[in-house]
Amino acid sequence: MDTWGWLALRDKKEHRHKEMIDLAIKKGYLRLERITAERFEKAKGLRMKFRDKPRISFTDLTTMVVMTELKIADILTEDDHFTQVGMGIQKMP
Repeated sequence: MDTWGWLALRDKKEHRHKEMIDLAIKKGYLRLERITAERFEKAKGLRMKFRDKPRISFTDLTTMVVMTELKIADILTEDDHFTQVGMGIQKMP
């Protein structure tokens, strides 16, 4: 997918937004993961483990749970929380 495709994914006002999401999923560029009750509980456990880092959002914690399950080590983000928790996650440039 080229840059336009990613921009269309980001911009909900883009008339082909939904079409681009569907295409990204079909092509394997985007994968949707459900936060099950089990994953939710694991994220709650991380909240307790990292209570000294209250600025980590619950969304980030659920992302960490999914990344660990799926053995994903790299993340494209500006958020430093992922590298501050010692879970082997590294930010991509």
